[in-house]
Amino acid sequence: MSKRRWFTLCVSVLGLLLIGTAAFAGGGGEVETTAVEKGPQGPDGVYWEAYKGTKLVLGMNKHIYSETLQKVKDEFEEKTGIELVFDIYAQDEYMNKRLIDVSSGSGTFDVIMADSTTFQYANAGWIENLSPYFDNPDLVNKAKYNIDDIAFLNNYTFDNKVYGIPVSGETQIVFYRKDIFQQENLTPPKTMEELYDVAKKLKTDDRPGVLVRGQKIHTVGNSSGFVFCWGEKMVDDWKAPTKALFNTPKAVEALSFYAQLAREFGPPGIGNYTWYECVSDFQQAKAPMYVEMSVFMGQFEDPEKSQVAGKVGYAPMPAGPAGSRPAGLAWAIAMSSASKNKEAAFLFMAWATSPETMVDIAMEGGITTRASVLDNPGLAQKYPKDWLSAVKQGYSVPVPKVFPLLSKAEEYLDTVGGAVNAMILGQGDPQTLLDEAAAKTDTLFD
Repeated sequence: MSKRRWFTLCVSVLGLLLIGTAAFAGGGGEVETTAVEKGPQGPDGVYWEAYKGTKLVLGMNKHIYSETLQKVKDEFEEKTGIELVFDIYAQDEYMNKRLIDVSSGSGTFDVIMADSTTFQYANAGWIENLSPYFDNPDLVNKAKYNIDDIAFLNNYTFDNKVYGIPVSGETQIVFYRKDIFQQENLTPPKTMEELYDVAKKLKTDDRPGVLVRGQKIHTVGNSSGFVFCWGEKMVDDWKAPTKALFNTPKAVEALSFYAQLAREFGPPGIGNYTWYECVSDFQQAKAPMYVEMSVFMGQFEDPEKSQVAGKVGYAPMPAGPAGSRPAGLAWAIAMSSASKNKEAAFLFMAWATSPETMVDIAMEGGITTRASVLDNPGLAQKYPKDWLSAVKQGYSVPVPKVFPLLSKAEEYLDTVGGAVNAMILGQGDPQTLLDEAAAKTDTLFD
């Protein structure tokens, strides 16, 4: 070995020894050096300031959850030093932007709001398997977090791997104007027959009798609840679908009833109504009754945005031939596989779905997926008791899954929703429309 190389080696070794001595001077060795790099350790064992200075971009649907999360985000930013940037779009535009971002691997979004397309995204490797992150004690106190308390988790778990954490649980209920029902001497409908009769009595030349979604893909979730109430499923097996069942006699009767409600007692232009238009109309006192997911209560009770705050009643989903079997759904949050800030992103996700934050979000917006939060005394004091009762009843009923697991989720929504939309618009025979849609979805299952 040359003298120059020998000298270089000695200097390198000496440098390493000096670094090691400095590290051990604090009494903690490598552990202490790591701890200093991560910042202070919280009482729960989590290093909340480990990613201070990071900026996380959240790709989100314009929804009560994204609105409410913004109200509590300051706590996370102050706790971690991480900046949260909300990139929010109306649902259809959001779904397009989300698909482009995750499929291209551009990584614009670190965290996304996830729905029925999660299986497709997980299958393609576009979103992260979160299970390993839950095993990292630096990011989450697993025992305190209590993942078993979260409802709808199986909708986002595939092969025992968690790809999304549910954040906004929803079950179908009836929203109705208590003042108008009292004036008309009406009671909330308990059966589908009563729902039809009440909608008919409420309909006038100046107002609709009921609101339901009518625009293509937006009909699928809500009309599925009617199929369940008639005792049928949408597909034979939601985990491994091989055949559509929404064209069976019972399903055709249920979907025809849904379409009839919309066509006969809905507002003009009902075929273009998403939940945005429905919520807006109900907030502006343009409709006396609305069959929808329970998540919108907070918007109706907000006196700054709603003209009907304090005037709304809440009732469980009316019973069909098979009983009251409302559709249950949940938006979730997932992590893009292209994110460059994965640990920081999971730190945010764990915080946002923790028991403590879920209580704050529920108090602000009346939404949660944690069963324990529904029993929180503060929630019962702030929000209507009949809403809590209707939600708990909906959660307690075992019903089929709304969306099947398949890699072509967008095509499924478009095909089924297109058939229901055509039925609402009176553009064909219901059986024929649903048979054609079933044949198309069966090829998707292949």
